[in-house]
Amino acid sequence: MLHIPALRLGKPYVSLEKAKLVHHVTGEPVAEVSQLTSAALSRTLMEMPKAKKEIAKIPCRELLAMYKQAADYFETATLPLGDDQQTFDDYIRSVSSTTGSPMVFCRRNAGKVAYVLRNVEEVLGGLTRGLDLSVLDAGFGMQNGRMQAFYPTTDSFGAILPSNSPGVHSLWVPALALKTPLVLKPGREEPWTPFRVLMAFQKAGLPASSLNFLPTDHAGA
Repeated sequence: MLHIPALRLGKPYVSLEKAKLVHHVTGEPVAEVSQLTSAALSRTLMEMPKAKKEIAKIPCRELLAMYKQAADYFETATLPLGDDQQTFDDYIRSVSSTTGSPMVFCRRNAGKVAYVLRNVEEVLGGLTRGLDLSVLDAGFGMQNGRMQAFYPTTDSFGAILPSNSPGVHSLWVPALALKTPLVLKPGREEPWTPFRVLMAFQKAGLPASSLNFLPTDHAGA
């Protein structure tokens, strides 16, 4: 059976407690997902200030180039899935099997995630109202005759993710481009997309410490 580990600072972590993923029709087990305790989550979150400093050192233009590579890896590469390897087609079948969504729907919505990865500069332009991206590196700059500044008020971006359309995962994807580490709690039936995106980011060269995939129970959430 497939096993999906947690990712703590980008490193796979296999826990004693695991949740079973089952096929939406047959009820047969499809995979197991390592589950983290609240204490383990807290220890991981304590490392986020250090992770923030690591990703902050990378120039924004380099991050954007990594995003484009990650888009290609997400759509075409065979990426790690625990001790196994997963092709894009395998990924689509897995999403469909545990969520009940048709494969054509899963493929179309995975394309939305790839689109945001590939066009994240345009997305940042919308989020920042056209801010000169050099401000993300320097922390300040002049634009249209006015001083503008960028100062993150958090050490990480956390998201409790749903189990419906893969397309929803395009919403948290831009956080790393804003030099903010990710802390993700996947949905119970759809851990496949966030895990694959993080593996694509890691293969593209983004700092492992910024890539945290933390399955947990209600108390942990």
